Amino acid sequence: MTPDQLAIQLADPDLRRVFSAVALGASTSSEILTVSGLGAPQAAPAIGRLVRAGLLVQGRGSVTLDDAALAAAGETAARRVADEAANDRPDPRLRGHIRGGVLVDLPERDDDARRAVLGHITESAFVTGDEYDERTVTDRLQPWCEGGTLDAVSLRRALVDDGLLARGSGRYRIAGA
Repeated sequence: MTPDQLAIQLADPDLRRVFSAVALGASTSSEILTVSGLGAPQAAPAIGRLVRAGLLVQGRGSVTLDDAALAAAGETAARRVADEAANDRPDPRLRGHIRGGVLVDLPERDDDARRAVLGHITESAFVTGDEYDERTVTDRLQPWCEGGTLDAVSLRRALVDDGLLARGSGRYRIAGA
């Protein structure tokens, strides 16, 4: 879920009321109706749309917020804000390759620009000295790929192939750390 997708979903007043009711602790249909002030004909479709959008998780007779989806949207938004702030003093090698926190193009012919782009992503997504399993690496790279030209697995492979991430025994770390 991207921050834009989150904003689009919550722009609808019925979805926003249902989401808010669940955020305030309502988990059953009757609780959601009471807290949101909506009738069943408005609340039921709103719950379904929020579940399909990945904002709510449906269980046995109850719904909860999908905290992981919200955290991922927050991380993506934070990265975009950081990228916009960095644009005040941008590295010219990043221009045209990273836009709004998303990798839109990975340079193939310009080794210096490629190294700068991959280095920027590595420094933003990982902490020197920490080790990560493959799933965590892919999850941390996924926001960089939302709507971009590479998927997270291909980006992970590029980071390893270009020597920015080291892989050993199923664990990844920043190379040279």
